[in-house]
Amino acid sequence: MTSVLVIDDHAVVASGTRAVLQNAGFEVESQPSAKNIAALLKEKHFDLFVIDLNMPDMDGMAASDLILDLDPDAKIIIYTGYETEIEPLFASMIERGIAGVVSKSASIDSLIAALNAALRDEVLLPIWLVQRLHVRDTERKSGTNVHLNQTERKILTGVMRGETNRDIAGELLIGQRTVEKHLTGIFQKLGVHSRIEAIERVNELGLIRVPKRNA
Repeated sequence: MTSVLVIDDHAVVASGTRAVLQNAGFEVESQPSAKNIAALLKEKHFDLFVIDLNMPDMDGMAASDLILDLDPDAKIIIYTGYETEIEPLFASMIERGIAGVVSKSASIDSLIAALNAALRDEVLLPIWLVQRLHVRDTERKSGTNVHLNQTERKILTGVMRGETNRDIAGELLIGQRTVEKHLTGIFQKLGVHSRIEAIERVNELGLIRVPKRNA
């Protein structure tokens, strides 16, 4: 029987996902975080991993990195309720070796199809993601204007100064998670996947001029 480990900090979602996959014939265990994953993987091998993207202790990307370090052949599906956060992270997911993305609003059949595709070493992408990637690529090539609000500009200014998310959060008097969510939206608007790409894109478009700090 194919074994699946579900990692999701939301107990209700994890329980529901576990029940759905068990009914589909999978052997399923769940964990509320990836903190203890190293010890768990020493005791047991899992054929598939279904990982929530947004978790407080360790997000889905970091959890995937940890699992892939321990098992380079691990087959991982990112399972998220925040579809807009997937697009700017997609290239990074592919580079890491993540096998697929499924929205928590998708049908049960979609989740099972993604898991079965991963077992065949295939990547199954939802149509909404393909469409968004196409739109972003078209806009980037056409030089569509990028509109940033005041908070986004302040956060980008911090990024261009080399500040950490914590530094930026402290300056703007907002939470670090809020900064991270804004950055996800900024990356999407710019059509980039990292801070370095964002800085290059901002300089290319001349969106922001960063004032020098006083000594």
